[in-house]
Amino acid sequence: YYNRANAKLSLKDYPEAARDFGRCLKLEPDNGKAHYYKAYCHMLEEDYATAIKSFSQAIKYDPTLSKAYYYRGFIQMKEDKYEVAVRDFRDASKRDADNERIFYNMGLCYNKLDRPQDAYMAFEKALSINPDYTPTLLELIRLDYKEGEYTECLRLGQQAIDKESKDKSVLYYVAMAALKLDKLDMAGQYFDQLIALDPDNETALINKAVVSIKLKDYASAAKDYGKLISYDTENPKYYLNRALSYMQLKNWRAALFDLSTCIALDADNGEAYYNRATVNFQLEDFEKSCEDIRTSAKLDYEPAFNYVASLCQN
Repeated sequence: YYNRANAKLSLKDYPEAARDFGRCLKLEPDNGKAHYYKAYCHMLEEDYATAIKSFSQAIKYDPTLSKAYYYRGFIQMKEDKYEVAVRDFRDASKRDADNERIFYNMGLCYNKLDRPQDAYMAFEKALSINPDYTPTLLELIRLDYKEGEYTECLRLGQQAIDKESKDKSVLYYVAMAALKLDKLDMAGQYFDQLIALDPDNETALINKAVVSIKLKDYASAAKDYGKLISYDTENPKYYLNRALSYMQLKNWRAALFDLSTCIALDADNGEAYYNRATVNFQLEDFEKSCEDIRTSAKLDYEPAFNYVASLCQN
């Protein structure tokens, strides 16, 4: 029965394999490996309650079976029982200290339990066992970013990219870390790489535009907001920010169009009226400039109060 069950397991016939392991156990109830493989079949069939019982029986009869602890912990983790899962991963690690996945999953559980230091230690251990295991690198990168360790986040992220990782999450965190560290050129390059892989990534597009503005590259900023507008034509902030970029470029007509569109979408946007007043002044439409600055002040946009008198002299 045991050998036939293993043959069925290799053929991925999990229900029949589980039945044969069960028949084996009726004749040999203390066979730890039969309990383990039966549990494994149930796990693959997503019968987690039965799998946990069988893994527990496997551990009872053969406590050296590290994978029984590991998979029982893995199921507990899937069911959000993180404390119990951590205990199983610890027991598994005592029997298989060189398995990076044990420590990786332990780290995931610690993350869910909001224990960042324990998570970091578990991920570091996993990375020391297998430096090429990319999921560990990604979790360390995320954790470093979350904890404000931007320099380390950037270092590990570049390490992951050097391994030819095209994980979009890696590029995002590396770009954001570079932005937080005010490494603007680097941040822009990484956001460009991310956008090339994921053109619809709105967060990346927004941050790329922020980088362009910080670099005073207003032509690029206008293009960046143009891309955002093409994805969301009814977002007044995008029109406002593109208008501000056009104003820096002294492209008053383009700025006027975007500010008018912004106001059409958001009639209570005092900042848009304020900037349109400036644009109309530059275009020598003084009546409209006065009208806009007064509207901005009525909407309690504080900077407008300083200019009502100068723009409305008549």
